[in-house]
Amino acid sequence: MSLSTVLYSIQQNVLKFGGPIVLSIGTIGCILNLMVFTKNSLRKNPSSIDRTLITSKKVETRQRSTRRLILTSLISLILFYAIVEIHGLLFMEILQYGPNYFVCFYQPGTYTTFMGYHALIVNGFIPPLLMAIFGLWTVKNVRNVQRRLSITHATNREHINIGRPYVIQSKDRQLIRMLLVDIIAFIIFKFPVTIILIYQQITQYNQKSSEQQIIEQSFLQLSYFWYFIDSSISCYTNILVSKTFRTELKNILSNISLFFCRRP
Repeated sequence: MSLSTVLYSIQQNVLKFGGPIVLSIGTIGCILNLMVFTKNSLRKNPSSIDRTLITSKKVETRQRSTRRLILTSLISLILFYAIVEIHGLLFMEILQYGPNYFVCFYQPGTYTTFMGYHALIVNGFIPPLLMAIFGLWTVKNVRNVQRRLSITHATNREHINIGRPYVIQSKDRQLIRMLLVDIIAFIIFKFPVTIILIYQQITQYNQKSSEQQIIEQSFLQLSYFWYFIDSSISCYTNILVSKTFRTELKNILSNISLFFCRRP
């Protein structure tokens, strides 16, 4: 049995059985995330860039954190990516790489070259860069708040009240862990498909046999499967790194269990 046949068989089975599993795990995770983050204790908590704004020491920057800005940003991002990615509906083709082996893929030529660089910049470079910039910026702001509180307590009292600074330090550590986990998970799950697409651009003018094309496509399809795992595990990484998330989720599941146990 040739390598291409083995890889093709692996790809088919991974997508056939692994796809529904990842979809189920991701759906459950999304439901749990919604249940936790819509709790009154977390619903109004700032996140993402909004957290960066609201933790700034500058009043003008904090005033930018408004509900209107959040809604405007969300709508703008949705429209932006809908427009930027609409080319995928126009330039995809069903290509045959072997007997009974058809793949919906980019049109050969210029569009494939464009998608290689698109994947490198839009999927591989910009997201982790922005995550790192705004995440570290937020951590810096939180630490500045912590230092100001410590100085205030030390100035107004003979001893430092460590209660409030300790809470901030705990959240600071959780924030750093969540940031690192998000960046590491993004790199692990998103970069392989980018690397393969770049490799295909570098070797696009090389003469390739049918077996080599099947091998490359099998690796690419497996990397796409790997790519989407990152979108289904955010709930479980939150459970691992955030004590607050674990506590809220535990309370929710306990209440659900009590509700069903009390039913006649």
